Amino acid sequence: MYTAYDTASYLLEPYRKLAQIFRSSLRKNPFAMESGAGRFAEGLADMFLRTSRYVKKPEFNIDSIKVEEKKFPVYQTTVLKKDFCNLLRFKKAGVETKEPKVLIISPVSGHFATLQRDTVKRMLQKCEVYITDWKSMRDVPLEAGSFDLDTYLSYLIDFMHHIGPNTHVMAVCQPAVQIMALAAVMDEDNDPCMPATIIPMGGPIDPRVKKTQVNELAEAYPLSWFERNFLTTVPEGHVGAGRRVYPGFIQITAFINMNPDAHYRAHIQFLEDKILNNVAGIKKHADFYDEYLSVLDMDDVYYLQTVEKVFQTYELPRGVMKYKGRTIDLKKIKHCPLMTVEGEKDDISAPGQSYAAHGLCSNLPAELHDHYLQPGVGHYGVFSGSKWRAFVAPKIEEFIFKFDKELGSFNKKGKK
Repeated sequence: MYTAYDTASYLLEPYRKLAQIFRSSLRKNPFAMESGAGRFAEGLADMFLRTSRYVKKPEFNIDSIKVEEKKFPVYQTTVLKKDFCNLLRFKKAGVETKEPKVLIISPVSGHFATLQRDTVKRMLQKCEVYITDWKSMRDVPLEAGSFDLDTYLSYLIDFMHHIGPNTHVMAVCQPAVQIMALAAVMDEDNDPCMPATIIPMGGPIDPRVKKTQVNELAEAYPLSWFERNFLTTVPEGHVGAGRRVYPGFIQITAFINMNPDAHYRAHIQFLEDKILNNVAGIKKHADFYDEYLSVLDMDDVYYLQTVEKVFQTYELPRGVMKYKGRTIDLKKIKHCPLMTVEGEKDDISAPGQSYAAHGLCSNLPAELHDHYLQPGVGHYGVFSGSKWRAFVAPKIEEFIFKFDKELGSFNKKGKK
């Protein structure tokens, strides 16, 4: 499959060149761009170029941020490098007060960490932000070995130790499972670098609560079906040649097929915006799909483990998930304040799947539990968009500041 995809991409290159020339000639022609027909034609060329190319990993490009009418430069640094992931740090320059440290765990599922660009920017308002920047497996040499659930959790523990004590942890979507496992392991070990708070957002902690199309697909077929239909080998010409992966181009096809009507309407609206010269609508569409169509390849071992252990056998909520042979018991979480965040219209991780964490953390004191359901948003609205910025983020900030060891009114054990 991968060789066929690369070949198709290669064969389309002459047509992309023609489309680029056609689009460029239209844009340079003031008479064409002043007419609806000319803008429509330019929009068709633009759409073809966006959807037919091999999209590279985007950059965060967060150079500055405005806080209460004051603009601060933002510095991005890579503070820790590993085979499968880099740990990035974002910090405002010129801030004189102490700010909470927040680690955002981005999903190893389809998109790059830049899909959480809006998450990072909004949290930067009042926090120092770190994020896991996972690599596409086509860019990781075979000699690095396989990436699995144990490797994932080991990385997170290493990141926590590198950042240091009193670090708050947010998990967007799929790593909601990992954030709960992280807290359970580090709390049981009485690790001084255990999370100051844990905030799983729209994730499949217990998919049995309310199943979505994602859950139903995972349950409908045996693991061998997923292996046979979705896994392939990275061909020559890539750093990760020879590695078995779940390719990004298959993942994005699956994402689009979950809701094809919405994507069809979005592209029709894009062409209408071109005709009407709606600059804001055009930019919004381009920005979204430039990011959305940029996807990474997942390691085959990790992908199959996730399908089986998270979506088929529900190991975490059943209390049988293991880390290096050790059982992960969420009852061991006694000192990490927990806030779950969900979207009312989430059709990927339905409301209730994250909230289930509260019942599983039965030994966590009642005053260390919190939950927020954002009305009117789907999966992406939990961590991106206007409602995320206006409503969700302030609730998370309030929770973080309440339990921050240095800035809040509670210490890690929940005592005033």
